[in-house]
Amino acid sequence: MFTLSYTESGVARRHPLRPGDTLVGRSPECDLLIDDGSISRRHAIFEVAADQCVLRDLGSRNGTYRNGSTVTRITVTDGDTILLGQLPVQVHESLDDRLSLTDDQLVLDGEGTLYQSVAQIGGEGVAEASVDAGRLLTLLSDIGRLLVETDTLSEMLERVVQLVFDAVPAERCFLLLGGGDDPPTPRVVRQRDVSGPTQAAISRTIINRVMTDRVALLAANAQVDPRLGGGESIRIQNIRSFMCAPLWNRTDVIGVLYADSPDVGRFSAADLDLFTALSNYAAVAIERARLTERVLEETRRRERLQRYHSPAVVEQILNADLTGDASFTAEERDVSVLFADLVGFTTRAEKLSAREVSQLLNACLASMSEAVFEQDGTLDKFIGDALLAVFGAPLDQPDHHLRAVLAAQGIRRRLHDLNRDRGDDPLAVRIAINSGLAMAGDIGSPKRREYTVLGDVVNTASRMQSEVAAAGQIVISRATYDRVSDQISARPLGELPLRGRTGQVEIFEVDG
Repeated sequence: MFTLSYTESGVARRHPLRPGDTLVGRSPECDLLIDDGSISRRHAIFEVAADQCVLRDLGSRNGTYRNGSTVTRITVTDGDTILLGQLPVQVHESLDDRLSLTDDQLVLDGEGTLYQSVAQIGGEGVAEASVDAGRLLTLLSDIGRLLVETDTLSEMLERVVQLVFDAVPAERCFLLLGGGDDPPTPRVVRQRDVSGPTQAAISRTIINRVMTDRVALLAANAQVDPRLGGGESIRIQNIRSFMCAPLWNRTDVIGVLYADSPDVGRFSAADLDLFTALSNYAAVAIERARLTERVLEETRRRERLQRYHSPAVVEQILNADLTGDASFTAEERDVSVLFADLVGFTTRAEKLSAREVSQLLNACLASMSEAVFEQDGTLDKFIGDALLAVFGAPLDQPDHHLRAVLAAQGIRRRLHDLNRDRGDDPLAVRIAINSGLAMAGDIGSPKRREYTVLGDVVNTASRMQSEVAAAGQIVISRATYDRVSDQISARPLGELPLRGRTGQVEIFEVDG
């Protein structure tokens, strides 16, 4: 069964796709009504037939996308993420209703059954297998293309099953993943004749024996094979021959590959050798696809983190296993907030071309950001020609007060160097720092969230920068000063009123 999952108005939703057509859109006539402004009234149709799900765009206004590319008609698979307009929709395929594991008992003695140790096939020993050289060469060539051309795990699994049909005379093929504490779970259930029955069952005893002993099994006549004890799943489905091999990557068993046929003696010893070799190589290919997906996910997370944090903080977050979205859940933290604003930039921009304005602003903000990152600060956002940074989030920094002051001094120093290199009208910056409790984390709607800090401590820092700090000045609040007074030199400016606050704020100017 295919299922769609998505978030609507902040609520996570799931919708099963029944056999037939499912119309998706904003119109009340749709089978799946989604109230999202980016989706057309009749946006797309999901067509489910047999074991496939096809998605057709109906000429929607904002389009339908997969992996960043516009699509009009595609076959979707488990794990795909589809964009309907701007709404991400995940596709899930559960095979539990099509393939079940039964408790048929396996008798350990009897004739008509072959065992093949997976360690004897594949790798350096593959040349010794009793497989026709031409068939083996074709298999190795196909596996090579599989490793090079396929990246996603779902596509990899489908290709492996297709290779089974190409290599051996099987009528059905199942691929299950699992191992260790994870029970084997069906990931691909296919039959050569797509018009045949869609439900299947295999013996749990077979699966467990193959995975535990790391052996491939061939049964020439399953209905009379005493190892199967006349299992109901075998009789009902008219299974006469089958092969089952562990997906073994030379270290661990990560699942099983199973193929069967209604014909007696359908598979030979050479078929078992080829099937076992295919299973071994497929396990390596599957692990490669898993690794590729993990690398891509870590790259995505790292790129996201680098928007906000210094390289050192990024490494700390990754090493602390705080790499998922949950690591940015909004929470109250003790932080120091820094506002830095370029003085007179708007007036200067009136005399420059758009390109010159962009180049100058990029140079200034990049230089200011580096000063923040030098102290392992978090870049919250750019606000026109201003910068907001926070210290003490997302990771604890007991000395965040001092880090903020040092970053401010670094910003001023870097801007001085930039003025010296430019040689024309010098730029100035005014900076304010305040410390206290703030909400820090991902804030926003389900469609767009940003890491930021909120609270009175932020608002006060903003007012200090705009109403108190002069060009070239760094001003700090009493809350910040009390934690750094023994490490920096600062002079009091007194208690000053700030717009929007009922009381006054004691402020200091950092010397130097």
